[in-house]
Amino acid sequence: MKLNKASEVIRLRVALIIGACLVLGFMVADFILLPDVMHKLYIFDRLLLQLPIILIMVVASFWRQFASCKHYLFTFLLLSLTYSNYWLIWACWRDFQFVFPYEGTILYAFFCVFALGIPFKLAFFAATLNIMGFLSLMWVAPVYGDRVGISIAFVCGSLFICAYAKYRLDRSVSLLEQSNNRLLKLSKFDPLSDLLNRRALRELSVKLLSVSKRHKVSMAVFMLDLDDFKKYNDSFGHQEGDEAIKLQADMMRTVFKRETDILGRYGGEEFIVVVSEVDKQRVVSLCNALLAQWKEAKLPHAKDAKHSIMSCSIGAVLAMDVKDVKLDTLIDKADQALYEAKEKGKACFELQELANL
Repeated sequence: MKLNKASEVIRLRVALIIGACLVLGFMVADFILLPDVMHKLYIFDRLLLQLPIILIMVVASFWRQFASCKHYLFTFLLLSLTYSNYWLIWACWRDFQFVFPYEGTILYAFFCVFALGIPFKLAFFAATLNIMGFLSLMWVAPVYGDRVGISIAFVCGSLFICAYAKYRLDRSVSLLEQSNNRLLKLSKFDPLSDLLNRRALRELSVKLLSVSKRHKVSMAVFMLDLDDFKKYNDSFGHQEGDEAIKLQADMMRTVFKRETDILGRYGGEEFIVVVSEVDKQRVVSLCNALLAQWKEAKLPHAKDAKHSIMSCSIGAVLAMDVKDVKLDTLIDKADQALYEAKEKGKACFELQELANL
């Protein structure tokens, strides 16, 4: 994420430099058209007003907080460039009765909105202020004579199209991001429990194991299984069975709250939790907390179930030293511990310590 932000800032910095180069390029072309007496006024506007503003933005791009306020800075840039151009049009007309073109107003808008990425709301705000400024300019100095009306219409229409196009673009990008997020969630999360699916669970667990090895910390795996779940489904229906699975997931999220805790649905009514930096006392405490959650829920079970209320059995394995440990080994040992908990009468937990095996 940080890398993406850094590359985006570099891209914007390059775009600003390109913008400065374009201003210099237009200066060469404008010098050919402008009378010699206007060169001083023109240089003042371009070299002492517009270029410094752009260069200030380039310098600001090195500011630590630049990414969080770049849109406001670029909106200020757009307004500054546009109004400096309005000033030049007015000054050329006032001092030399020279009709300076207004097309720069449109070029600045399209460059700042699309190359620098000003969002729609700020683009609309800037377009409104720029239109008001152009109307005021035409009121004070009807530079374009009998073409004032068509000039106003062209500027207003162009700025409106720019803002509207940005609205459509932002909306399309937003819809695309929402679709991508939904697809990403479907690829990683179990739709019923909203926990990690088996593949994502394994991928993150492998990474956590690698980190645990690097930092030489412990790791534990919990395997949970709802007791007599088939009997519950047969008695109350699959919809109620789904609600029991959701309830188990909620309980897991209540007990395992650390950001590094990995919670997933392993399949059917089986769940797995992978944690690091825990000791035996903590593992026992977590198991007891999960069992207590079901006791508090008091969800009636099927008549022929082992217990009168819904419960879960837990198999846990703790490895204090994970240097030579594999994830499959931890999962297999947790599965064995779960089997032993079932054999002991269900609604209980069994803990194995890998170092003692």
